[in-house]
Amino acid sequence: MSIPDKLLPYQNKLLADMPGEVWKDVPGFEGTYQASTMGRVKSLDRIIPHPRLHQQFVKGQIMSQSVAKNRNIKTGEPMIDLRVTFAVENNQYYFNTRRVIYKTFIDPHLDYQNDGLYVINVDGDGFNNRPENLALVIKSEKQLRAVKRDRVLPFLKTADRSNWKKNYSRCKPVAQYDKQGNMIGQYPSIKEASRQLRLDEKAIIQVAKGLYKQWNGFVWKYVDH
Repeated sequence: MSIPDKLLPYQNKLLADMPGEVWKDVPGFEGTYQASTMGRVKSLDRIIPHPRLHQQFVKGQIMSQSVAKNRNIKTGEPMIDLRVTFAVENNQYYFNTRRVIYKTFIDPHLDYQNDGLYVINVDGDGFNNRPENLALVIKSEKQLRAVKRDRVLPFLKTADRSNWKKNYSRCKPVAQYDKQGNMIGQYPSIKEASRQLRLDEKAIIQVAKGLYKQWNGFVWKYVDH
C-alpha cells in the first residue's frame, strides 16, 4: 500500500517505516511506546492482563494524534498542537507530541512541569515534529519569539486599564501640610504615607486632588518633580 503524496507523517498509520525513519522507546514507557524521527508514535506488541483469558496479545499500531487548533488572537491563523494519549494498566497519559519527541531524542531527563520550559516548533509548523525542528525555550523566549513573528497584540490594546488611574495616584509622591500651610512631611507615595500614619489612602487622594480641603487636620498635595 502506497502513502498518498499529501499525507502528513502523523497521518500515516502504516507500520512500515518511512524513508529515513528511526524509532526509539519513549522515556518512562520503555517496551510499550516508541516515537520516531518523523514525529510519529506507536505502541508495541505486548501481552496485557485479561479478566477472562488471563492474558491477551495486543498488536502494536501507529497511534492516532489529535489536532488542537487555537486561533491566534491577532492573525486569526490556527496554532497547531498535535497530541497523543498513552494507556498503561488502565491509566491514561496525555502528551503534546512535540514534547514526546523532544524527550525521546534530545533530553530524556527533562522535567517540563518542574523546569517551566517549553518545546517549540522552530519553523512554526505544529505538524512538523521532527527532532531537528524542535527547540527548548523559557517562557520569556517563547513570548519574544511571538512578538518577532508579529503574532501578539500590543499589551496596551488588550490590558484592563480600569484601575490604572487609581493605582497611579497611589504611587505618586505626596507632601503633608498643616492647616496653616506648613509642610510637616513628605512621602514617596500615598500608599507609604497611609502605612506610616495609619490613614485611609482614599482620603489622602481626595484631598490631594482637591475634592476636600483637608482631612483630620491635614492638607495633602502631590509633589511635582
